[in-house]
Parts: sequence; C-alpha cells; structure tokens
Amino acid sequence: MTIHDYLTYFDDLIPPTESLFRMVPSDKLEWKPTENSFSLGQQMAHIAGALEVYGHGIADGTWGFTSMRERFLMNRRAPSATTGEAIETLHQQYALFKSLVGALSEEEFNHGEVEAPQFGKRTPRWRVAMLAAEHHVTHKAELFMCLKMLGVKVHTGHLYRG
Repeated sequence: MTIHDYLTYFDDLIPPTESLFRMVPSDKLEWKPTENSFSLGQQMAHIAGALEVYGHGIADGTWGFTSMRERFLMNRRAPSATTGEAIETLHQQYALFKSLVGALSEEEFNHGEVEAPQFGKRTPRWRVAMLAAEHHVTHKAELFMCLKMLGVKVHTGHLYRG
C-alpha cells in the first residue's frame, strides 16, 4: 500500500466521523453507557485527539506514553469536548496526521519500524498505521452504538457515508 493509498482511505473515514459528532445531542455530552466508559464528550475528544498521537507515533515512534497502562491511566482523566470543539480538533489533528505520515518516504512507511506500546515492541510502521485506522473505526462504531442506545436515529450509512 502506498502512503497516498493509505491517506486516501483515511480521508474517507473523516466525513462520517464529523457527521456522527454532529448527531450527539448537546444535552448528552456527559452521558456514558457504563460507569467506566468515556462520556460522549470524552469519546469525541478522544477520537479527534488520537489522530495527533498516532501521527507522531507512526512518524517517529513518539507517543506521549511508554506503556498501555500509562495510556489507560491518562484516559481516566480524558478531557471532554463539545461537538463544535470536537469537529475543530478533528480537522486540525487530521491535517497534522496527514502532514506527519505524508512526509514519510514509501521505504520508511512500508519497511521502517517504530516503538509501539500497543504491541509492546518495535513494530512495522505500516502495521501501526493500520492500527490508527482500526482505532478510529472502532471508536467511531462505539459512538454510533451509544447514539443508538440514546434513541438517536442512526443507520449503517452514517458509519460509512456520513
């Protein structure tokens, strides 16, 4: 997969994410499905903010944490965002993500390795890039299901087309 192919794929993930953010009721930002889950506001902030984290992780192996335990502890204090803040952050952080990943050579992307706390070892950069997409899609689906639980009229098209 080329960097262009990867980023083109990722480009298709962002518009439906923004659409789901817009569907979050403003009076439900603090709602969460379980006690130990992110609230909807935290979920939006996490989805948007993770793009910067993954951009740096893919580009040079810097994550802002050294273990998943440390990351999980950081998530307990995750900030919340309004829909407008989350959308603004989504676009800002995605632009940064694209610039960081897009600056890599094809050789670096396809054959380089970076430290990846998620895997507990040095990992091929392309695999960490796929993890970034997996992370985004997983949390987007989680937000989708939360909206369903709240009775918001969502359908499968919202996941893929916006």
